[in-house]
Amino acid sequence: MSLTKVRSSAGRGSPSAAFGCTPVSGRDNPHRSGTGVAASGHGWWDKGNCDNNRAKVFNCLYEWYTDNTWRQQDCSPTKELKPGGGSSNRTVARRDCGTTERTSWRNHVDVDVIGEIDTAEKPMNQADVNCRVR
Repeated sequence: MSLTKVRSSAGRGSPSAAFGCTPVSGRDNPHRSGTGVAASGHGWWDKGNCDNNRAKVFNCLYEWYTDNTWRQQDCSPTKELKPGGGSSNRTVARRDCGTTERTSWRNHVDVDVIGEIDTAEKPMNQADVNCRVR
């Protein structure tokens, strides 16, 4: 069955009925950590149109290299979180800096709602940070 057919068979219902739920993937801009000379990023989630109140969340930091590639520098452990974020309800990826040279970083977050089919995107925020690993 084609994607168009699946969507049309959902009728007047939302596309999420055919494809599962859409959580809101929360993430901040990569930034210098308040705990020292390190790049840092956080991940969290909100329910969106999902029913369950728990999701597995992790986030990863990527640094831009002069050879025009993004290189993964750190990923948080996967945590089971309730929706909403806050300092005790989020994941953190952090990587120590070799220098304070201004460099582009990305913070990607992945949310997997427990017990529901959800969307697979891994949205990111990008920012320049006074931190370079290499």
